[in-house]
Amino acid sequence: MPLKTKSYAVTSYFGARCLPLPGASTYHYGIDLGTPSGSPIYAIAAGVVTATVSGTTSRAGYIAVRHTIAGATYTSMYYHIWSATTHVKVGQVVKAGQRISSVGSSGGSTGAHLHLEIWKSGGPTVLNPPSFLGPRGIDLYANATAVTAKATPATCTYYTTGVVNLRSGPSTNDAVVTVMPAGTAVTHIPGRVTSHFLPVTVGTTAGWVADWLVTPTKPAPKPAVTPKPKPKPATYATTAALNLRASPSTKAKIVKVIPKGKSVGAIKAKSGVWRKVAYGGKTGWVHSSYLKKR
Repeated sequence: MPLKTKSYAVTSYFGARCLPLPGASTYHYGIDLGTPSGSPIYAIAAGVVTATVSGTTSRAGYIAVRHTIAGATYTSMYYHIWSATTHVKVGQVVKAGQRISSVGSSGGSTGAHLHLEIWKSGGPTVLNPPSFLGPRGIDLYANATAVTAKATPATCTYYTTGVVNLRSGPSTNDAVVTVMPAGTAVTHIPGRVTSHFLPVTVGTTAGWVADWLVTPTKPAPKPAVTPKPKPKPATYATTAALNLRASPSTKAKIVKVIPKGKSVGAIKAKSGVWRKVAYGGKTGWVHSSYLKKR
């Protein structure tokens, strides 16, 4: 067992799959076993350590162990560890069941888990770990606490993470077919990929998009913007009997006399200390000293 019995859940199968996050693989070369960070990882068979690569947030760390089994050569690989040299070093001989590392979540990962790959030399050929281990007495499914992995659908839907070019081929050197706004839905057949470019369709248009520029998470709809109501203009009333004049001057013609305490509505214009208002069907100018806000 690569992990302790009943300490993990099978969270992703071997084979074609939808991208779990931007930049991840659409063909899964191993099986994912979700378990708490720091859980011990064990060598599935006796062999020699051939690689120890420590992980970062952007690079998945791993350990590789080469085995000779019934005259054939295999390599088991244990991914997403943080520090690859805490328990083994390159060239070290390990026994079956010997602890070689601890579970982590380095690189493209949605949480702490062990990604186990098994390769057979000669091709090389990648093998489905449960199919390889089952005939040898190790049932990864029966020994799990749960199998939460989902069956792969016929097509996967992704959404562009920003303004993205749909290209005529699997390269940034290929012509741009169209420019897709952020959140554009694209359809992809799982497992198909060339140099990190996915063949997709957008409506009836086919093209290629980089796998790190799409996400399986549908963007949340933008909240509706409710326009703020315009504030009502302040209205004013006279504090004394007031002359309504034809222009902003004490020499201007008096249009009307506004009694004290009468509303003149909102200010329509300003000129120095003068304010243009309306009263009794007439419009004119009054001195601002004799107005108060209502």
